[in-house]
Amino acid sequence: MNLNAIHDTRNSLNSSFLFCIYDNNIIGCIDYHGGTQKRLEHTGMFAISVLKEYWNIGIGRILLESLIEWAKLTNIIKKINLKVKEDNGKAIKMYKKYGFIEEGKISRDYFIDGKFYSSIEMGLEV
Repeated sequence: MNLNAIHDTRNSLNSSFLFCIYDNNIIGCIDYHGGTQKRLEHTGMFAISVLKEYWNIGIGRILLESLIEWAKLTNIIKKINLKVKEDNGKAIKMYKKYGFIEEGKISRDYFIDGKFYSSIEMGLEV
C-alpha cells in the first residue's frame, strides 16, 4: 500500500480509505478517489479488496455500506463509480443490490494469465 496515497487521501474532502482490521491485520479495504478538478470533485472511483480467506462473510458488504454512507455525509460526492471484471458475478450482484447500475463495458481491460477480460463500468448516484 502506498503511504503517500494514504496521506493524500487524509488531506482530501472527497477521497477515503476504509480498512477492515482483524487480529491486527488488514483483511479488507476500500478506497475512493474523488476528482481533483472542481468540475469533477463530485464523482470518483473506488476499488475494494478482501483477503480470500475472509470472502463470503460480509466484509465487502460492510465496506461498501460504509463507503456509501460516508459519501452521503460529505455533501460533495454525488456519484460513485467502479469497474468490475466481467466474470465477477458475485461482486456485480452485490453492487446491483446497492443500486449500482451498469453504464458500459470496456473490452480487453484486464490481462490475466495470458487472457483478456472486459470490465463493466457501474455507477451509483448519491
